[in-house]
Amino acid sequence: MRVFLLIGLLIWALPGLADTATVVEGARVNLRSGKTDTYRVVRALEPGVEVEVLRQEQTYVQVKTREGDVGWLPLRFVKINVTPPTPPLPAPSLEALKTEIAQAQAELKQSRNPGYAASVWMFIGVGLGGLVLGIMLGMGGLQAYYRKKLNGLRI
Repeated sequence: MRVFLLIGLLIWALPGLADTATVVEGARVNLRSGKTDTYRVVRALEPGVEVEVLRQEQTYVQVKTREGDVGWLPLRFVKINVTPPTPPLPAPSLEALKTEIAQAQAELKQSRNPGYAASVWMFIGVGLGGLVLGIMLGMGGLQAYYRKKLNGLRI
């Protein structure tokens, strides 16, 4: 459960870790749908506009504007602002680790409970029984269909 919570928090925090970029001073820059000047112009960006960097490839960078437009800019027209690394999380206390180990041992003991194993096998048995019943009904249905189609003619 804690692993899923940690993964969820990391996914939620990823947009905050994204690098930003600023369009350099000078002329307006065309945000294009592809990596070369032959692609259509999505919009023109004014100097000083901040964008979110999605991907960087050789001489082009894929960005997303605040309005949600996604496109490519030449790298020479963009100044990338790298976010500083986040400080490491504090180490958990010894007591917290001991309680977590105790909880894990209790869950392991519960999973080894004979009633738990019986319920798992019962679930598997019901599933296999349903599968066999479905196959038999399907074969019976096909047999009835072809009997009707062939008007009782046996082959």
